Amino acid sequence: MNAVQDRQGDNLIELRDLTFRYGQRPILDNVSICFERGKVTTIMGPSGTGKTTLLRLIGGQLKPEQGVVMVDGLNVVRLSR
Repeated sequence: MNAVQDRQGDNLIELRDLTFRYGQRPILDNVSICFERGKVTTIMGPSGTGKTTLLRLIGGQLKPEQGVVMVDGLNVVRLSR
């Protein structure tokens, strides 16, 4: 078994205890989600519920007030400094 096969069951993206606000308005409050490697995941919801904010946090464009964003085992906040 090669390294890729070993990692197929693990999480590609992990959000742990994530909180983000725009000013005083909470967008995400203590959210924990895992996205599995190799799986298709959809983020759905009405306008203004934090879908784009979530993607910007994963991409490192925004920094969480608290919590951790991990992509492929790397802390995104530390990468974007």
